[in-house]
Amino acid sequence: MSSDLVEVAVSLPIYQTLTYRLPAALINAAQVGVTLRVPVGKRSVTGYLLGPAGHPPSVALREVQAVLDPVPRFGPDLVPFYRWLADYYHYPIGEALKTAIPGGAQSRPVRPERWVRLVRPPESSARSRRLSAKARAILKYLQETPCLPVAVLARHFPQPYATLQRLARDGLIILEDPPRAYDPWAEQSPATGLEIPALGTEQEQALRAIVAGLAGSKFASFLLHGVTASGKTAVYLAAAQEALSQGRTALVLLPEIALTHPIGLAFRHRFGPRVAIWHSGLSETARLEQWRRIIQGKIEVVVGARSAVFAPLPRLGLIVVDEEHDTSYKNEGGLPYQARDLSLYRGQQARATVVLGSATPSIGSFHRAQQGKHGYLCLSQRVTPHQQPEIHLINLREHRERRRLPIIATPLRLALADTLARGEQALLFLNRRGYANFYFCLFCGHVFQCPACSVTLTHHQQAQKLICHYCGYKQALPEHCPHCQATALKRYGVGTEKVESEVCKLFPAARIARLDRDTAPRSQQAVAILEDFAAQRLDILVGTQMITKGHDFPQVTLVGVIVADLSLYFPEYHAGERTFQLLAQVAGRAGRGATPGRVLIQTFNPEHYALKAVQQLDYQALYEAETEARRALGYPPFTRLALLRLSGPQAPRVETSAQQVAAWLRTAIQTDSQIRDYLRVLGPAPAPRARLKHRYRWHLLLKSYGRRPLHQVLSRLRGKAGPLVGHDVTLTIDVDPVNLI
Repeated sequence: MSSDLVEVAVSLPIYQTLTYRLPAALINAAQVGVTLRVPVGKRSVTGYLLGPAGHPPSVALREVQAVLDPVPRFGPDLVPFYRWLADYYHYPIGEALKTAIPGGAQSRPVRPERWVRLVRPPESSARSRRLSAKARAILKYLQETPCLPVAVLARHFPQPYATLQRLARDGLIILEDPPRAYDPWAEQSPATGLEIPALGTEQEQALRAIVAGLAGSKFASFLLHGVTASGKTAVYLAAAQEALSQGRTALVLLPEIALTHPIGLAFRHRFGPRVAIWHSGLSETARLEQWRRIIQGKIEVVVGARSAVFAPLPRLGLIVVDEEHDTSYKNEGGLPYQARDLSLYRGQQARATVVLGSATPSIGSFHRAQQGKHGYLCLSQRVTPHQQPEIHLINLREHRERRRLPIIATPLRLALADTLARGEQALLFLNRRGYANFYFCLFCGHVFQCPACSVTLTHHQQAQKLICHYCGYKQALPEHCPHCQATALKRYGVGTEKVESEVCKLFPAARIARLDRDTAPRSQQAVAILEDFAAQRLDILVGTQMITKGHDFPQVTLVGVIVADLSLYFPEYHAGERTFQLLAQVAGRAGRGATPGRVLIQTFNPEHYALKAVQQLDYQALYEAETEARRALGYPPFTRLALLRLSGPQAPRVETSAQQVAAWLRTAIQTDSQIRDYLRVLGPAPAPRARLKHRYRWHLLLKSYGRRPLHQVLSRLRGKAGPLVGHDVTLTIDVDPVNLI
């Protein structure tokens, strides 16, 4: 660093950067992107060096205490990106960097983390009984994942080290250093340089447009609207090959960690060890190791989930956002970034080409493509032998059986029997886990609710527990009502566990599995279940939205949707859009092989426009209906939104703070002639889920006809928030929220 005055973003909840003086001994080691230890008040904190300071403040400057890691975590080219990130989401820049960059203050060299490898399970039941319950649980876990970092194991088994030492002495496991750099596909990628499948006419046309964008060496963005099984991945592979041939790098984003395995493997087969995987499921040491290999130029393609958008790839030429409509790209909690939007901004800065791919594009992305802000590329035909599956709506109002509503109506039951008889596979989709979502007393009407949240507890039959899906609270299944002591306790509702139970009763000889957050809380378990299904070791797979995204199962000829109405009437302006996307995506899993597919959707509202659009796979009809309603009501893509969330342990304080913030906003807007015609304040009001994790919640929604007025008033609010909210009330700003409840 040529200057002795440096700008530092500290890992504290403050919005401005700080200026420090570099001691002469640290000037050579201080580069942009290194981590520092600096004094703030009476304590020392970690900071990130952003570059030379501009105008020195008129105060006495303090010195940098130490360079914690001389290897930069990012280069000068990414500093404007991080500044924009913090400004756009109104988030402290040091805290934003802490979210984006792995490793914290860890210094070089990276300490090799210990790994545990299963040698063999106990040979006899007698030997097994001599082991502690914790040791047996660890061995059972290792049978699913035979080799992994001890740090990952410690997430699920606190303080495992003494138990692991005993198991190692018994010869059941080995504790070792990783023999080489982290490589998730080391044993699964014997071949590299495989040929990309021949592209069809529409694929070639799309690829030519993307290649033209890459050749232009300036920012270009495309919406690749391809029906399910239209070969979007082949286009991504070919585009990445073109980017690499130009000496540039490629970033591929996926909405789910489970999808990084099959898609990443396809890229690894094509490009060999130049491909890295990136997601939050990796251990901190593995992430930091991958990060350093990326910034050193040893990696040319990164395939990962949401957080991979921060990967410090040099010479970035191509960014792919697959399933760009998926709400998983929005980070909930902490820095509320939207990875798809960050990809577009990063593409602008790097003069890269950005490809947004989806069979069911978000209304916003499609609208921008219609306006010419994205190039529009269409893949209207499948590359499989058969085109789109037949889709039928089953009106559940017409299928009552003995005055009750069946979980599996007769048409779906017969279709499942027919599918099994032909030796084919079926998917059953319900976007709600558990056995029943409502547990109550028949005599006094008492409903079992979470003591920390204003939600009902979900009954989980296998675990024999009532569980809160928001805070994790659990209690044993009660035998009597705590209010009236009656034993007439009933459950109501349906979840994936109940669907699995019902299907097992109907088809006892079938091989049935369930994929949700209960059966696969870790990505490795989800991959194992999906691999079993792909290898036809299962006949029927019941699951939540984890089964809807990007999977290719050629033997699946039937998809059944248990209840299509669950998401239709959420208090969200985009409920119809989300329902269409979920159902169209899961429908796309059928008929991808040699046999045509069928989709049966059970619903109480077959007349709803979103379900009619799904039945015809008519995206244009959905788009027209959605945009007409949103234009009239003033919702995106015609406006910008920011959701202000206030929460605290005392309900009156939260309500008072919400009222004060709302009053300040209305006054600020009305007294500013430049923004008063563009902004509206909705609320405040209690959040639909008014209490979560012992904290009461109120919401305010800011609606703006333009980006600049919204950010002007939010920037002013940041400086006034302290006096407006109570000391125990938290105010968070969520720009472009995807979840309003």
